[in-house]
Amino acid sequence: MLDRLIHALVQSKNEAADDLLLQALRLGTAPEQQVALDALLKRTTSRGLNGIIARYDSLPEALQHSVLRNIRLFHHALAECARSEEQQMRLAALRLIALGRQGKLAYALSENLHDSDESLAKASVDAILALARWAAVETRRLQPDEDAGTRRRGDAETAESKDKGTMGLGDKEAERAVASVPLSPRPRVSASDPSNDSESTTRSSTYDDLMSQRPEIESAVARASNLHRGKQGQDLLRAALLLADWPGSKTLAILQTTKHGGQSAMVRRLQQPPDSEHVEAFLLGASHGQLRSHFGVAFSHIDQAPVLDALLRKTHWLKDQQLQLCIHQVTRGTWWGVVELARDIERRTASDAARIAEWLAVSGIHDVEQDERMQLLLDRAGREGDVTAPDSVSARLRLLRVAMRRRRGASVKLLRSLLTDPDERIVRMAARELVRRRPADFENMLLKLMAGAPASVRRVIGRAIGQAGFDSFWMRFDRLDKQTRQQAGKAMLKLLPDAAQRLQRRAVAGPPDQRVKAMQIAQELGIADGLRHVLAQLCADPSAKVRSKAVSVIAQVPALPNDVLIDRLLHDTDARVRANAIEVLEQRQDPQFLPLLTERALAASGRERANAIKALHHMKVSTASAQLLAMLRDERSEHRISALWALRQIGWWQLLNEVGNIAKADGNLRVRRYALAVLKSVAELLREKKNAG
Repeated sequence: MLDRLIHALVQSKNEAADDLLLQALRLGTAPEQQVALDALLKRTTSRGLNGIIARYDSLPEALQHSVLRNIRLFHHALAECARSEEQQMRLAALRLIALGRQGKLAYALSENLHDSDESLAKASVDAILALARWAAVETRRLQPDEDAGTRRRGDAETAESKDKGTMGLGDKEAERAVASVPLSPRPRVSASDPSNDSESTTRSSTYDDLMSQRPEIESAVARASNLHRGKQGQDLLRAALLLADWPGSKTLAILQTTKHGGQSAMVRRLQQPPDSEHVEAFLLGASHGQLRSHFGVAFSHIDQAPVLDALLRKTHWLKDQQLQLCIHQVTRGTWWGVVELARDIERRTASDAARIAEWLAVSGIHDVEQDERMQLLLDRAGREGDVTAPDSVSARLRLLRVAMRRRRGASVKLLRSLLTDPDERIVRMAARELVRRRPADFENMLLKLMAGAPASVRRVIGRAIGQAGFDSFWMRFDRLDKQTRQQAGKAMLKLLPDAAQRLQRRAVAGPPDQRVKAMQIAQELGIADGLRHVLAQLCADPSAKVRSKAVSVIAQVPALPNDVLIDRLLHDTDARVRANAIEVLEQRQDPQFLPLLTERALAASGRERANAIKALHHMKVSTASAQLLAMLRDERSEHRISALWALRQIGWWQLLNEVGNIAKADGNLRVRRYALAVLKSVAELLREKKNAG
């Protein structure tokens, strides 16, 4: 029955339904109040939402949290209540805008700031300050940061700063406005965690929502600082400094805005040592003309530990030429000299000491001097208990990143020191950076790591130095003698385990000469077996030159089926490819090839015919001599030359008389010269045997 009544009230268009539900919200028990609140939120009428805003302070805490969770439903109602004629209604709306973090309604706060009623002005400025603090703290929390512990400490200091009247909403509301801001970062999510994507999406959505509201807050603060002349000026100044934490801030732009009402107050405040929550504004404002001359003086008077630590975290943003002077003048951290630095880092943790590297990196001193000081920081990080502890690893990683940000050509001494780090990731990153910078003798630096480095580091070195070694061997291959290039090739194979894959890529791509060269290297280094699939593919290449070389290299691949050779021998259009296929069949000495070789001994190509006769001779076929004699007497001159070549290869000197006749009476001059060369080589061979005997 009650459910039907509530449903009827929700569906009703009569304002009396709102009055009844608001009455239940005021007088009912806790369960009845929850039912009434849910019904009013479903109705979303102006009268009902305005009534909730007016009664917000008297609601139980659970209902207040429910209102804050649904604060987006109250956007128009809050804007309407902020302009209400009733003072209590307006005060309630201003408080709820701050508690609900409705930055897009900041204009309503600035409107009430100029009201003649002092209580409304005070409530407005307190709400503006609360929104500014929320925007600044939440921005730092959501933005990437290397050191979560540092961020926690800085945010906690911000929340505990000296602000007695945080919002002017009473102790309970003030505590809720600041303490409800998440001060610690979200837990770091492992890459293997399935909730990683949803966590990242939620974080990104929250950040986008904040960035959509922040311009409205900055505009309201800048506008209020320009127009307000009341007692709340200091609170507005604090809000402006909180939001001046990035170069595009509209409150930081007050320093550059001509005749802005808040400019003088901001300049005077930035000429003094900052609070820890105003460090960003202090550093960003240092480049302003009116503040530059005061910057070093203000810096020298900073002696509060939270402020110094906050400055130390943020100085990598600073590009001011006064930094060298400031480092000299900081009372708690004179890190310029080696002795002073060593004394200072002894009292710091490894992570805090490593942050000093940020100062040194932008200080302007020479790279060699920087490395001397950073080596002290690296030693400090290594002494922090276990070198695998997260704090120690984080400190060494920070030093590595500082070294990686240097200009090309700078000293790499620190990178060389990190090559021996116990952490594999740091060693791998240092090796990659050395490869990227390519300093003198960097190959020898990295080669020393190959013996004992982890597998991932060896892969980095192999990809870098191995590529250089492979390219050098490739370019010098043609200029070296066979023995030397075999030795160099074996050394290259030891350094580069994936040499076969590199040769494979060269063999299947590029011009024909380059592919032939890749197969030649594989043949001489004895790694053709690893390319058998590629060689089978290249046997059908469109280039006859590539096919010919592929067929000749196949002799080193016994696992390749003979069908590939027979197919080339029977169907290839190039005589040289067929001749090479015959040579490979000769090396395999398989009797099943005899009919095919006998047929090829009568081929139309001289080279193919000569190779077939030579193969038959090596396979002890008696008809080889008769076929060779017939080839020596062939009418075609190129066949007679091929026969003389086969005779020399076989060493069948019983046919020397025939060779003599050819040298004396053949009608082709080229054939006669080739026959004379054969006779001369035989004579020299006999002379060498006689001398040896």
